[in-house]
Amino acid sequence: MKLDLSELMSGRASSIRFDYTFDPEHVDLECAALPSDVTIPENGIRVTGDAVDSLGFLKFRAHVSVAYLTQCARCLDEIKEEFDFDMERMILTAPAEEKNHVNADGEWDGVLDDTLTVNEGRLIPDADIIEEISLGLPPFALCSPDCPGLCPKCGKRRADGDCGCRDEKFVNPKFAVLKSLLKDGEESERG
Repeated sequence: MKLDLSELMSGRASSIRFDYTFDPEHVDLECAALPSDVTIPENGIRVTGDAVDSLGFLKFRAHVSVAYLTQCARCLDEIKEEFDFDMERMILTAPAEEKNHVNADGEWDGVLDDTLTVNEGRLIPDADIIEEISLGLPPFALCSPDCPGLCPKCGKRRADGDCGCRDEKFVNPKFAVLKSLLKDGEESERG
């Protein structure tokens, strides 16, 4: 969404409030990609906040709420998750000079790129919001903390009931030779 900051920049207003929703599929700017197992429905991202003039410095402050669909990491069922976060950025009214943040030794100089730039009196924060979402999403989700997952042998959901594979201990095929050693050890203990 394009936020009009012309009144804030001219000094006619000390803050501008905003409240909008958007779909990451319709962001025209280049931005970080969301994980492949995450789907955000249309208007699944809600952004509320303000842009303020703080002693001559412009700030973008927002609270972002995200509703998304993903898969359980154990049983692969689709689940609906939500998360929210706050973000704050400095607003630059003139384009900053492009600078490489790697010093002569090839090390990062510690400068963070936590700024947004106004273009023709308008601010478009959506790409930065999507980047924050992709960084803030949990690495995996579970449908319940005690989800039993899938049977490693037949692939059936364990929550649906016994598949019959549990009686036989599953052994990774890479360790099949070790299984034969276990059988030999059991026979020698009996005999």
